[in-house]
This record gives sequence, structure tokens and C-alpha cells, in this order.
Amino acid sequence: MASPRVVIIGAGIVGSGLADELTERGWTDVTVLEQGRLWAAGGSSSHAPGLVFQTNGSKAMTEYARYTVEKYSGLELDGQWCFRQVGGLEIATTPERLAELKRRLGFATSWGVDGRLLDPDECVAVWPLLDRDRILGGYLVPSDGLAKAVRAAEVMGRRTIERGARFFDQQTVTAIRTDGGHVTAVVTDRGEFSADIVVSCAGIWGPRIGAMVGMRTPLQPLAHQYVRTTEVPALATMAASVDLENDRPVLRHQDRDLYFREHVDRLGVGAYGHRPMPIDPETLLSPREAAVMPSVVDFTPADFEESWAWAVELIPALRESKIESGINGVFSFTPDGFPLMGESPDVGGFWVAEAVWVTHSAGVARAMAEWLVDGAPRTDAHESDVNRFEPHQLGPSHIRDRGVQNFVEVYDILHPLQPMEALRPLRTAPFFQREQELGAVFLEGAGWE
Repeated sequence: MASPRVVIIGAGIVGSGLADELTERGWTDVTVLEQGRLWAAGGSSSHAPGLVFQTNGSKAMTEYARYTVEKYSGLELDGQWCFRQVGGLEIATTPERLAELKRRLGFATSWGVDGRLLDPDECVAVWPLLDRDRILGGYLVPSDGLAKAVRAAEVMGRRTIERGARFFDQQTVTAIRTDGGHVTAVVTDRGEFSADIVVSCAGIWGPRIGAMVGMRTPLQPLAHQYVRTTEVPALATMAASVDLENDRPVLRHQDRDLYFREHVDRLGVGAYGHRPMPIDPETLLSPREAAVMPSVVDFTPADFEESWAWAVELIPALRESKIESGINGVFSFTPDGFPLMGESPDVGGFWVAEAVWVTHSAGVARAMAEWLVDGAPRTDAHESDVNRFEPHQLGPSHIRDRGVQNFVEVYDILHPLQPMEALRPLRTAPFFQREQELGAVFLEGAGWE
């Protein structure tokens, strides 16, 4: 039986990965459309620092990350690595975070990921630049590491093409044709592509693509700061080679909303502690218009000042360095922090795989391919089902404000089932006021208090 005609919008890490997974299963009539140039096309995949941490309170998200590690570890681009298992180290500087690291070890053990707790001396042995006196302990997962998203996308794209798929770049999608409530074609500024199935892997542009079929996509792009330092002399004495880039585990200091990775003798520092910077999807530039790339906006040094002070506090060796360059990189947040996966309930054949970070990219791509080819993914995907939101949760201001709140809380200590406290209540029962007067304690579910 002939495979259906599939058009994937977006050739980033998710779109290329999905094309790879589909063609591996025998669906070879696959067309991937990309508005930028292959393979650093200009979306979030193009600037992502590549951190992959597997531990998550969600079993499904952990499984997606585990498969990402497994798959990318086996990829090479012309002899260059696509994933290095340098490990991931989370450190605690407060008693509350130390207790959280113990819980995270419990999550990992439950989901089949090997990790272990470290005392302060062991943390410094693994990461010598740390200030020993500030650390209460750490959590190490040796199989975590760094992914080269653009390399991985190219490797998967190349072998997808070898199986018969087609990639077209510099194709800006302008419309999606439907007939009788089902997709029939994708129209770009350069042509029209017939389709039985359309999958939007457009990332931060997802809301624009969804609107073409009348779908409101609950995704909010936000800018996140990332800097590279000048040479750090203490790091230079033990730096990795230029080819390997990084020898020590990727470091996360969640008590200060920071993470660190090596760039040979320099450090990359990412921060979530700055003010939220939501971006209206309608204002995103095209790759032809953007000075660097559409997913990178001008760095705002003042917003990084506090984060830099915190970084120097943890890693005193940074006093001998300074910020060499920085970006405000744009990527996706959703109202509950999970990706968006699945088919539109209103337009048959229109699917989405968006708000997916590099950490979970290969796992989400596999799950989507299984969903399309086999009818269901092996992983329980209910947390990420795009149809999980009620209509009253899809208001633009709610999507924006919940996305902002998730950015603020990205490294906070939260129970996996803890309802968000901000932006409540959307819907209340007639008894709500009386229940408040009687001292009731409320939880939130699907926007109802």
C-alpha cells in the first residue's frame, strides 16, 4: 500500500527528526519545507546551546530525553560528533535544593536513568572551578550531555533524502488548503505541495501556521539570555580540544537560574533569572530579514548583570574573565510546560509537534511517527496532547501570561502535580465564594477552580 503524502513544515531538529523516523518506517512520500536555508535555518534549533538533561518528574518526558541521548549518540556528521555524554551535574546551595536533588534521584531511578548524589568534595572533583564553600551537594547523571542540534538535523536530513524524501528550503508557507475539513495541500511563496497529512514543526512560528487552519496554538515565544566569556585562565589549563569543546559535565545552578557549559577555554552561561521577555509571534522576522537569525534578538546587557554576579559568586575563576558576546535567544513555552503534539480536532490531517526542546526532540519525533504510522505512540503522550486545553484556556492573554509564568518557574522547586498559582481562577462553580468563606483550599484543573 502506498504511503500517504506527508508535508512537514520546518527542518529544525524536530522536523528533520520526524522525517527520519517516518522514512525509517517506510513512509517515503515525505516533503519537508523550510523557510530558511538548510541546515542552520534560523529557528531555535540553530542557536540552542544543546543541553540534554534526562531527569524529569514526568515519565514520558524522561523517555523522550532518554531516546534523544540514545539516538544522537549514534550520529556523526562527516566524522564530527552530534552528541557527547559528558554528564550533567546539578548543584545545591540551599537545604531545600539539596532535598530536591534527592527527589530528582528518585524520579530518575523510577524511570530507569542512572544517577547519583555527590557531596561537596565530589562536586569539586568533577567540576574544579566551583567554590567548595558554597555547595551543599550535587546530583550527577553520567549519561546526560551536549547535543549539536544543527549537525544532528543535517545527518537525519541526509539519510531521509537517501530514502526518497525531499527537502526544500527558502519556502515561506502562506496557506494550507483544505477540502471537506481535511488538508489537501501546503502553499508557499514558491509553489504548492499536495498533502494527505501536514505536520507543523514550525516551533516559535507555530501560532502563525496553526492560524492558517483556524487553530489557536497555545505557544508563547520568549527570549532567554546566553553569553560566552573571554578566555577563563583557570579553565584554559584543563580545556578540551577544539573538536571536543567540553570535557566536564554540563552544570546547572538552579538556585540562581543558571547553567554552564564549556566552549574549549571559555564558558557559556545561560540565565533564566532575568525579566521575562515575551515575543509576539506576529513580529518574528523571516530569515531573509533578520540580521543574525529570526530566533536571536539583540542582547540586553543590563538584564544579565545580576546573573553575571551570581555566576562569579559560584565560579570565582570568572573574575579573570568577562562577557565576550551574548544573545537573547527565542524559544517556546506553553501554559503548562509540556510540548504540543497531536492532530487538530477540527481539521483532519493537520498535526503539530511544537514547543519541543532539543532535550526531548528525538523522543517526540519517534512518538509522532508511531502515532502517524501505527495509530498510537509507545509512550503515554496525554500530557503533551495539543487538545488538552479547554477553549477558555486558549485566550491570547492567558497563553502569554502562563508562558511567562513557566519561564519564571523553569528552575523552581515544584511538585510535578502542583497547580500553578498565578492567573487563577478562570472558571468557578456557583459555590466558589461560599467555599472561600468556609476556608476551602482549591486546586486548579483545566482552568476550573
